[in-house]
Amino acid sequence: MIRDFNNIALYLSLCVLRLWCTTLPGYIHPDEFFQSPEVMGGDVFGYEVFRPWEFEQSPQCRSIVIPALTIGLPFNILKILNVWAIKFGYGDIINSHSVFITERLSFFFLSFGIDYTVYTIAQLFYPNNAIQSLLVLASSYVVLIFNTRPFSNSAELILLALLFCTYVKGSTPKFPLRRQPGDSSTDRDEFPVNLAFLFGCIAAFGFFTRITFILYAFPIGIAFLHYIFLSARAQGKSWHSKFSELFPACLGLVTTTGICVLADSLYFGTLKVTFGGVILNNDHIFEFLSNPAKFMKIGWHGKFIITPLNNFIYNINSENLSQHGLHPRYLHIYNFVLLFGPLTLLTMKDLNVSVKFMRWTAKRTYKTVIVYSGLFGFVLLTLIPHQEARFLLPLLLPVIIVPSDRLHKLPILFWAVWVIFNLVFVVIFGGLHQAGIVPIMQKLQNQSLGFKHCKNINGYFRCELGKKITNPVKNQSEIFTTNIIFYKTYMPPHHLLGYPKSWRGTNIQVNIYDLAGSSLSNLGNLLSEQVLSKSSLVDNIWKGHIIFQQNNKNSTNFERTLLVTPSTTELSPLFIESYNEFISIGDHNGNKKMRLKLIEQQWPHINFDHLDRIIAKGMYLNIYLLISFSD
Repeated sequence: MIRDFNNIALYLSLCVLRLWCTTLPGYIHPDEFFQSPEVMGGDVFGYEVFRPWEFEQSPQCRSIVIPALTIGLPFNILKILNVWAIKFGYGDIINSHSVFITERLSFFFLSFGIDYTVYTIAQLFYPNNAIQSLLVLASSYVVLIFNTRPFSNSAELILLALLFCTYVKGSTPKFPLRRQPGDSSTDRDEFPVNLAFLFGCIAAFGFFTRITFILYAFPIGIAFLHYIFLSARAQGKSWHSKFSELFPACLGLVTTTGICVLADSLYFGTLKVTFGGVILNNDHIFEFLSNPAKFMKIGWHGKFIITPLNNFIYNINSENLSQHGLHPRYLHIYNFVLLFGPLTLLTMKDLNVSVKFMRWTAKRTYKTVIVYSGLFGFVLLTLIPHQEARFLLPLLLPVIIVPSDRLHKLPILFWAVWVIFNLVFVVIFGGLHQAGIVPIMQKLQNQSLGFKHCKNINGYFRCELGKKITNPVKNQSEIFTTNIIFYKTYMPPHHLLGYPKSWRGTNIQVNIYDLAGSSLSNLGNLLSEQVLSKSSLVDNIWKGHIIFQQNNKNSTNFERTLLVTPSTTELSPLFIESYNEFISIGDHNGNKKMRLKLIEQQWPHINFDHLDRIIAKGMYLNIYLLISFSD
């Protein structure tokens, strides 16, 4: 009892650790922002965002349903809370930090769907070791870091876990280990209708989340059909009875697929719903409520769009894949080890034993099914030349579940290596990898949208740092423009800057330039368009303020340029200008000659060692203020 209490306390501590990991600024891959939060930030908050190609090209290749449910819904909840906060005098709570935490918290709560699956299966088949399974799961950096990020892969893993859990619960008695003597079957008499319907719904949602979901879910679907038609308990049943048992799953699959297709078609504008020949809008809702008979006048024109099918067509073209990077076929072996570390050897050992006994009639069919799920997904994904570690996140299920009945027998050495392995990668991916972007976006929001009390001093505007501006002014005599250049960084999530689309044309303008890994010459060309090449250094009176310089081409426009780049980036070769100077030299006879000498001099106004010019000097990224001060 004491040992169980200690294990439960340890699991709860790991849950708290998972919550803390949601706040870490580590930036694993641009898709964690641009597959869901970036799009929803534009749709829900009206921010100016960068919409990824999947949502912009025609035909569109990614469904809006899962982003809307996992990120759009929490964002709307934040908007409702903001209304109440303002009403009770707390002010506007929607800012870069609250938006970031909201999208992370959403996946923090959703990640417990995996815990539920592991615990449910453990309780069914090895209740004495259930807590050990949860401890391994909760201490994995895959859960702590990857599954608290809004990746579509994270949603794929969660849905696969729930699909597998639904299958196991529907096909297994409540107490499978309490069998009568001589009874080797662990089957239920009939798959429950509600679970069968849920099974179909989850399968459809998974398909619209990622097309790779099919690879992992296919063995689970085959096991479900085997249970309905070929299992021992199905012998003697009529075909009518079998298809009746299958019908709820088909209904759930078709209904959910129809909803997703309709939602995508309406969202991307390929289908228009009309009422009396006019495109339907919000005002018509009240007409329907007052007179439901008017529903009969609803029609539509256009065509339906099936985004997973478009995604499949896009990805089977090798030329399209080459734009995202082609990798050797064996890379997923490395990725598998990278994700699961010490569990890799344990899984290989169990797999070697399990392959000899894997069959649909095994006493513990759940192991057979989840092993086939992992194998099927892994093998087929290795055939695709574009390979990233996050594509293997669903393998967490077989890696945890298959050896769970003997985790308590593992030596202390395994646990020591496991803890060290996961701790190292929590630090790397959670706290170090591109970890300057998120804090910088939060600081840039204050710098670009939060200034007040601006004073014109000799042609420059000096402003004080204040709260986020909520009411920009149109047609004001002075326009304040901030140009932000990102160089040698991951793509900046525009929604974390929080610049509203409706602000275009007001006195507050923000322009983002993402140069990624471009050459220094490209950076120099962009800067030469925005910053003059000769000026004096910043005086201390400007320190701690936001400075705007008058634009030479437009006297009412005051601008500044911020360069965001890693603190390790060598920039000095860029800010060099060359000019010729004639110098006098003497020969061995004492005669003087003129010689041309090339002089190189740093631009004085871009002195990167001058702390007054660095708005934020951090461990990861620096923000440099590039602004011309006339002599």
